[in-house]
Amino acid sequence: MLISLAMSLAGAATAALPAVAADLDCAKMLVVRRLAGAPRPIEATDLIETLDIGSNGGMESDPVFTLSPDRSRLAVAVRRADGRSNSYCSGIYIVDQNGQASLIDAGPGVAFWRYDNFFGTRGFPTGVTKVITPLWSSNGDNLAFLKLVNDRLQLWRWDVGGHSRPVAAPEDDIVDFRFGADGKGLVYKQRADGPPTEELNQEALRGYRLDERFFPFASRAPFPRGGASYRFYRVDLDGSARGPATEAEIAAFANDRSAALRNGAIMVDVKADAEGMGRIHMLIGTAEQFCRSASCTDIEGQPWVTQSGHIRFVRREGWGRSLAAIYEWKGGDTDPARLFQTSDLLKGCVPIDDDVLCVRENATRPRYIDRIRLQDGKSRTIFEPNPDHAKIVHGRVERLQWTNAMGIPSYGDLVYPPTFQPGRHYPLIITQYESRGFLRGGTGDEFPIQLFAKAGYLVLNIERPQSPVSAKQLAPLERQRRENADFLARRNILSTIETKVLELINTGLVDPDRIGITGLSDGSTTTQFAALHSQMFNAASISGCCWEPSQTWLLGTAIQQHYQSIGWPASPEASSAIWSQMSLSRNASRVAFPILMQVADGELYPMLEAVRALRAANSPVDVYVFPDELHIKRQPIHRLNVYRRNLRWFDFWLMDKMPADGIEREEASRWAQMRRDWKQGGIDLPTSD
Repeated sequence: MLISLAMSLAGAATAALPAVAADLDCAKMLVVRRLAGAPRPIEATDLIETLDIGSNGGMESDPVFTLSPDRSRLAVAVRRADGRSNSYCSGIYIVDQNGQASLIDAGPGVAFWRYDNFFGTRGFPTGVTKVITPLWSSNGDNLAFLKLVNDRLQLWRWDVGGHSRPVAAPEDDIVDFRFGADGKGLVYKQRADGPPTEELNQEALRGYRLDERFFPFASRAPFPRGGASYRFYRVDLDGSARGPATEAEIAAFANDRSAALRNGAIMVDVKADAEGMGRIHMLIGTAEQFCRSASCTDIEGQPWVTQSGHIRFVRREGWGRSLAAIYEWKGGDTDPARLFQTSDLLKGCVPIDDDVLCVRENATRPRYIDRIRLQDGKSRTIFEPNPDHAKIVHGRVERLQWTNAMGIPSYGDLVYPPTFQPGRHYPLIITQYESRGFLRGGTGDEFPIQLFAKAGYLVLNIERPQSPVSAKQLAPLERQRRENADFLARRNILSTIETKVLELINTGLVDPDRIGITGLSDGSTTTQFAALHSQMFNAASISGCCWEPSQTWLLGTAIQQHYQSIGWPASPEASSAIWSQMSLSRNASRVAFPILMQVADGELYPMLEAVRALRAANSPVDVYVFPDELHIKRQPIHRLNVYRRNLRWFDFWLMDKMPADGIEREEASRWAQMRRDWKQGGIDLPTSD
């Protein structure tokens, strides 16, 4: 729940990872991998070491790639994790329209977001990767991009001669940049507040005052007060003659790169109308026009203007908003025409001639860049970072649609074991809370969907359903109050899960005694609610926990005040009715299933109250804490071990499997003791088929 709130806030700084292995060859590591031979089963490293483009949290606000002025080439940033060295490599590819790709720069490390303004403070980390967007000069002879060097984002330039070099390397991060209007230099935006620790060092000597700067669940020190501050500079392309940017150059940064697109006198963007509904909005000179059609809402990304002056855009639509479609609006009172529709995820679409280039992905195929011909819907892959996945065996994926008990259209993807046999009853694992695009490890990348399938599980990946109050035009706080009242949002999500699982049980596909549920963030909250309000599940694994009375001081003053405004209690003693429905610590004897918690060290405190109570009640709970981690875990070796433990946990509780030897055997032996001590009557584990 907290991360959902944090994601709505702007951010721009970076967070460092552990030191990179000295022998890491990033140019080699970032090469597109092609597997030879026959298809083979999927492995954990196939998921961890995918060559990624865009954000790991799907939070792209900046374009993922950019086209050269002559539209003949595109530039895109890539990264790959390495599980053996616990490191990342990042680089820049240039790709022509025939699909010929050249890696023009590579280096160690990856940049992560820290939020500029988190409840009146700056520097709050999340583990979400920063999108690096290269920019072309107006003549296409130069490409500029940000590069992480020694834990700082520097400004670099590549030229057509094949040279890549730094242009500006200050002590503080560069967070954004533009080519100058004359094309002869670069203007960049640099953090001016210094590292957060520096300004707090002197206060630390005197003792920190406990105030609204503290978020105890995340840090034992306060975060710096106030939003981030910046300085703006202009520098020549060779890195010389640095000086302050002009007022006009600074003003250019006020316009987000994706905020609007102009074609001559026509400008198009997405803007809230008088009722607060986000719609396609067009300016022709000073004349303002909204598209009033229902098809001009739920817009994703940046609309654009065609050569003929028409507006094209991507929107979500269909059952539960499960589809992506491209529309064309000719203006006036006309309804837009649908040109293309897909169940794939589309991101960062850019027009090229009468076609469109999009980042695209589906359940079994990681992100790639596709050229879609809108005339007939045919497409051609321009950049395929992961052709090796075509030689990796994935479980078959079936898109399911249903209506939950509240009448809300819901959907998810059912992943079958590669060895699936009709007529058998299979154990089932639920993952959540997004099901658009590549099914790697669920939201936050903790629960390896295809590895579960390989091990013999059915996996149902659920898209979080729309809110029962989403159709109402409500202010954000009022909408949150209504969703929070009597846990309406939790009941809605749990209903979506239970409705479909019951259907799968009734068809004979799923064994009702072998059902697991997982969750991170919002998904973890749903799992916690299910522990007290459902008898459907037999085991759970979550990352981050829990909503407990102790949150009234662990969240910190600023966040607690927000949650009070939407109906949460002001103190542990208040609103016992809320805690009776949600608190694991106050209802430990009612918890319906064993729980595995694999948490970031920064999120340790909120779960301690629940863990103490569960252990006192002999309710099976096991906890693992990962150092130097955030809400979304950053370190590849941690994610690998999270994957593997999650699989062992469900194998034990749902399949009655014990590892043969080693540390894993000792781990499972503790779980066996937990099972014996469980005072709720224990659990009768079925044997594997």
